Order: sequence, then structure tokens, then C-alpha cells
Amino acid sequence: MGHHEELKPEQVDLKVTPFVGSLRRTWSDFCATSSIHGLKYTRDEDTNKIVHLVWLLISLVMFICAVVMAHTFYMDYRSSPTRMNVESDHTPVNRLYFPPVTICPDALFNMQKSEAFLNTMRLPQGATLRGILRKLHIFYGFMLDDERYSAEDIEQMEALLFLNNLTIPEFVEHLRWNCDEILYRCRFNGEIMDCSKIFQLSKTFFGHCCSFNLRQKGLNFTAQRAIGGLRYGLSVVLRYKDDSYDPLQSYSYGVKLLIQEADAFPSAHSAAKFIAFNTETFAAVRPQETFCSSAVKALTIEERNCVFQNEFPLRYFSDYVYPNCELNCRVTNMVKFCGCHTYFFAFNRTSDRICTFRDIPCLVDNFANIITRKKSTQCYCPLTCEHIDYNVQISNFPLELNMPVADKFYSGLAKNDGVLHVLINSFSYRRLRRDLLSNMVTLVSNLGSAFSLFVGMSMLSVVEIIYYFSVILRKNYKMECETRSQMLHKKPKFAWPKANDTHSKQQKSVFIIHKS
Repeated sequence: MGHHEELKPEQVDLKVTPFVGSLRRTWSDFCATSSIHGLKYTRDEDTNKIVHLVWLLISLVMFICAVVMAHTFYMDYRSSPTRMNVESDHTPVNRLYFPPVTICPDALFNMQKSEAFLNTMRLPQGATLRGILRKLHIFYGFMLDDERYSAEDIEQMEALLFLNNLTIPEFVEHLRWNCDEILYRCRFNGEIMDCSKIFQLSKTFFGHCCSFNLRQKGLNFTAQRAIGGLRYGLSVVLRYKDDSYDPLQSYSYGVKLLIQEADAFPSAHSAAKFIAFNTETFAAVRPQETFCSSAVKALTIEERNCVFQNEFPLRYFSDYVYPNCELNCRVTNMVKFCGCHTYFFAFNRTSDRICTFRDIPCLVDNFANIITRKKSTQCYCPLTCEHIDYNVQISNFPLELNMPVADKFYSGLAKNDGVLHVLINSFSYRRLRRDLLSNMVTLVSNLGSAFSLFVGMSMLSVVEIIYYFSVILRKNYKMECETRSQMLHKKPKFAWPKANDTHSKQQKSVFIIHKS
């Protein structure tokens, strides 16, 4: 093994302790026989101490480089243990649900219906029907900060509710649009049908809207499967049933189209497009699904840096998707700063108060805090491990009313109608798999390659180090102690000087030591 079986007295350095001496000897033996590159030159007897020092520095630098690289591999393993791989670009789209489609009127309320309802109400003293109708824009204060509202207008609207014993949600129920007031005709999978069979009234950040295939509390999820192509898509004829609608006052004439995941609350996080009337619009949707391998699912949340739906409960929403978490933060900030949340976030999940008109100044003043523009009001929202993204491309053309077509869907079109087609633009879609970037085997392999590259170490070298500085060190220590003990207890041979030696008498007595 390169170590001495016997230790001679001249090899013992009495100036150091037995442990230091045995440690020096073990290190010399290890350098002479080790598989680690460069160490044998630090104890080469054919060179001088300068060469020994240079090789020692070189070995130390190489070892530090190996440690740095190994640390880099480990940190990469800990920080991003997963990667995205393309599972398939040709997965049949019928494995997916048809994308949830939400259509929101550009005007918040049906003015014709609102006027009819206000005619049945008791108005505050000094208020007029036209004046109250003009003040309905105050509802935008629940969702935007574009305008400041006077205290007089706010108190007049509060008085209106008080005189008629109404709450904000009850008042909105009489003013909002119904789906049959927006959707004139619907077709899905090539079949013309009553829109009420597939569209349902839903709550969104933009008020009450009409949604198809949306999974929301209070709605029946239709679970319609996707099929590629225009023929099997969703087509809708849009028509406002509101003779009092004023495009100039609302600055537009059309509807909002929102497409998002089935469990997501429709909001600005959706793929939002404006669909103008007097046009025929084609919304081509390209889905992309991300899912996780079983190995990723076995990781902890901290390791995979994402969550599944049941791992991160939300206070105001039943299902976890990233947009819902952002909106949950927004509602939380509403309650924190103003003590209430707006009527379209009321899902009977909490007992928090619903905001009234008197809360609008607070909502407007704290708008930046509520929508988390400031870092101090932001919430922790981890990414979802599995989700579906929708890329929506819009193309539109002027609507031709008298175009000769055999399709009954186009019959009876009127001026200012809009036609919307939502379709999957391919019969296949892309699936991305979130997989392990590296596992423990890969990590060990990377660590081994780093130490092998710089210092030539292997796992056997580690065993060698343990062996030398345990078994061989212990043996050398015993040999060191035994040799020192023999040197101290060995009896010397000596002779007395002769009695008649006068020359010797004049000198000091000395012992004559004979080496054995």
C-alpha cells in the first residue's frame, strides 16, 4: 500500500507529537499511491521543495475548481429541476374541451330595460329619470379608476336603493343584459340551436356576460369536446335588443370576446378581443397543453416550482389557476383597504360585505393597491403545473347582408348585426411535457465528471481517502508510539574509568556510551 511496515528510530521526529508524525507519514504514503492526479509530485524525492510547493498549489486550485463546478451542478439541480419537452405536435384536438367562450356587451347595462325598470321605482327628491340613467356609469367605479364621482351623485344613488329597499346585486339584476338580448342565433358542430341551450349567464370582471363551456359555480358545465375546422366550431349572430343603445356614448359598437381556461374567472387575464358589429369575424384558436410526468408529480412544491389545483386553496375561488390567484389577491386587497368586495365577485364563499356606492371613492383611491401595482400589496401566486393556453388570431370582413348563400345560419341578418365564428384552426395541437431536467443519478454523474475532469477523482478515490486516514493513520500512529516507547526505555551500556588513572581524576566523570 505504499506505507512502511517498520519504523526506524532515525525516522522519528521527537520535536512533534506522535499524532502529527503519524499524520505526516500517512499523507506521504497517500500521495505516493493515490490515483488523484498531481499529488505524487508534491512528495517526489527527486525534486526540491519549490517543485513540491508548485504542485501542491496546482492540485489545490484544481480541487477548488472541481468544488465550484460541483456546487454549480447542485444549485442548477435545486433551482430548476424540470424542463419542458414537446410530447407531440399531432395530438388530436378531440381530447380537449372546446375553449370556453365568453361574450360581454360593451355597454354595462341594457339601457332600454333600465329605463323601463326605473319607471317603476321611487326616485329620490329632486332626481329625474334621465338624470338617474346618466348616473348609471357610476358602476364603472367598481372596476376602474378612470373617473372621480361626486359625493352628490353617490348619495343620490344610495338614496335610490334605500327608497326601494334594494341591494346592489338586486339592483344589477334588473339592469343587466340577458343572453337572449345579445345572442340572436347560435350554431355548434354544424347544428343551429337555441343559444340558451349552450350559453349561460356568468359573472365576470366586466359585469354579467354570456359564457359557453365555462366551469363556474352556479353554471352547468356543458363539457363540449373540440373538433377542428369551421364546420365544427361555434358561430353566433350578435344583435343588441336595446333601442336606447348609444354607440357614441359608449365609444364603440360591439362586444368583448374572452377565451380562457374552463376553471378561470373571465377577466383581463383572458385572451380578450373586441368584436365589432357590421362585420363577420373569425377567431382562430390554437390550443397548447402543458402536463406533468409522474416523476415531476412526485416532487415537492418547492422542487417543481408549481402547484396542482388541489394544492393551493383560494379564499374566493374554488379552483386554483393562476388568473384566479391574481384575482383572489385583488379581492383580498379590496377587503383590506375598503372592507368590501364588488358585486361580481360575490360567490357566497365568505361573509364579506358587498361594496355599495359609498365605497366607490375608496375603491378608486386605492385602485393601485388593489390591482397590486405596488410590490407591498402583491400576493404569492405559484404557476400551475398543468394548464391549457389559447392563442387567438382574429380576422374580420365587412358583413354582406345580401350575399347569396345556402346556409340557413345567415338568413334574416339585419343591419348592425355581427357574426362571430370561433374555431379550432387545426385537427391537432401541441402537448408539452414538464419532465425532470435531472434526477439524483444525473446529479451524481455530473459531480463525478467535475472531480474527474480537474483532479482525476472517482468514488474509489473517496474510499481510498477514507481508508488511508482511518486504517493506515491508526496503524502509523501505533507504530509511532511503539517506536518512541522503545527509544525511551532502551538501557544504554557504559564503563567506569580506571581508579589509578590520574589524568582521568583531574577531569569530570563521564559515562562512555556504547551503541548496541
